[in-house]
Amino acid sequence: MMAQSPRYHGDELIPGRYNPARLFENDAHSVRYSKLRPSLAEESAEALVKLLGSGKPSLWIDVGCGPGTSTKRFIGHADKIIGVDVSESQIKVAKETIIHPSVSFVRGSCEKLPAEDGTVDIITAVQAAHYFDLPAFYKEAKRVLKPGGVLAVILIHHFADSTSSRFLDIFQMFYKYISNFDNARSYKIYSNPYEDIILPFEEQHRLVFRETYKKRFDDIIDVYTTLAHFENIRKAEGLTVEEGRNFLVKKFESLGITESDKEEAFSLTDDTYILACRK
Repeated sequence: MMAQSPRYHGDELIPGRYNPARLFENDAHSVRYSKLRPSLAEESAEALVKLLGSGKPSLWIDVGCGPGTSTKRFIGHADKIIGVDVSESQIKVAKETIIHPSVSFVRGSCEKLPAEDGTVDIITAVQAAHYFDLPAFYKEAKRVLKPGGVLAVILIHHFADSTSSRFLDIFQMFYKYISNFDNARSYKIYSNPYEDIILPFEEQHRLVFRETYKKRFDDIIDVYTTLAHFENIRKAEGLTVEEGRNFLVKKFESLGITESDKEEAFSLTDDTYILACRK
């Protein structure tokens, strides 16, 4: 019998240099995250409601919601939406910046969701599942989902989409560098992207939505300052936020970015990968 490639279902605890669980508890970082992070593709919410197939959801829970970057995309697609995150500062920013009668935010974890048994239509986890204890998350999802309810883990993959091979090489080298400051467990399932995650229900769907846009170099650096990698770099090097930002700029310069390059608008692509299953 041919051996199968290993797939990740959450019980592999791979030692990494950094613990990602406490990376998003700085208020300033949460504010940067809220203002600068790209959100998931606009089509995502409608696609998930279509998979549900039973009309407008009555209750939608967005787990690992951060400052509500993804949660706000779901407004209007469900009667009630609850964003859940372990970080107090992320929840604080979400409550301050996203005010809508259908949306609430609570501090909590993927292992204990704020819902009664069999009451939730859709559960999403955007840019978060690679930090979860997946068996515990799946057990809780099974508890709260209605029969036919949808569970979706979603990844937004950012990459350079330039016609210049030099720029592509530079961005790839930079990504390889910052990957040294990621948790090995999360990096393993984040980088492929999510192809090795095993979902808990038999009916499964994989959707991809692509968005292409342009950003100048300074704007790209600003986005990088919202990443967990950036917080790890700052801590490892003992840098302030501004010093850390300058550190990223110098790293790009060492890889070949010139002053004239910094004036160019780079073409970037976001791929939203949705791995969904129905109970």
